[in-house]
Amino acid sequence: MNFKYNASFSLKQKEKIKEELGINPNGRVQKIIDTSVIHYLRLLMPRDNGVMISNTRNIRPGLIIVDTPYAHYMNEGILYVMPENNKGAFHDSISGRYWSKKGVKKIPTSTSLTYHGGVNRGAHFVERTINEHFNDILKEARKEVKK
Repeated sequence: MNFKYNASFSLKQKEKIKEELGINPNGRVQKIIDTSVIHYLRLLMPRDNGVMISNTRNIRPGLIIVDTPYAHYMNEGILYVMPENNKGAFHDSISGRYWSKKGVKKIPTSTSLTYHGGVNRGAHFVERTINEHFNDILKEARKEVKK
């Protein structure tokens, strides 16, 4: 004699289980993952004046932004210079730095940027955060699921 039983959950039941475990898109576990990524990211990103660190935040579940105009430049870690004619730049006489005007294309060099704030801070801090701290982030997420 055969016996059949449908043991599947309805969509509503599945969503309730996810919510109770905290693994729904806006749940506790996602918040822990976002917080952990930001924590480890801040440990590896350059710390000249701390602006990038203080402007790193979660803007929605699973999406973190480093809200500075130079974040990508700092993450890439390559020095860019002005075109030879220097027409697209203005000079800061106090710091001695040149800044490009909006829309001026700079030229990449083979020179790496120099970073401040410790030996672990530097280029490709986004990729390094995931590569170096994935297991730490996963461990914190698992701990939250078990609560």
